[in-house]
Amino acid sequence: MKLKEVYSEYKEKYKDYIILIKCGNFYEVLGENAYVVNRIFGYKIKELSNIKKAGFPILALNKVTSRLDKLKINYIIYENGSITKRKFNLNKYKHFFDAPSIADRIELIYRKLLERKNDNIELLLEKIEEML
Repeated sequence: MKLKEVYSEYKEKYKDYIILIKCGNFYEVLGENAYVVNRIFGYKIKELSNIKKAGFPILALNKVTSRLDKLKINYIIYENGSITKRKFNLNKYKHFFDAPSIADRIELIYRKLLERKNDNIELLLEKIEEML
């Protein structure tokens, strides 16, 4: 089965899960799952035949699943036709899908500062610089 077919089949059944699909020496996540993984781990999103994807090497699987466990995000690991499923009673999947990324938050702060550039914001900028 092709990557997109596996993703579509399992995503239809498990809408609030991250689907991790083993593909050679990597695990791939597709569609909206790519955005969740990007927000949590910073993995780059690429486009594959009109669908977004992110991936990581198989050696990083324990790091990824440990973090997903800690954050209480449901996930499925698909490998050679078999699946391993992890489900939490208080699944936080939607929280990370809907949450703005750090880049989005920085952009919002930047825009707010630009809006106030005519005001005397020197003190605010000094405080920000001190924290850095």
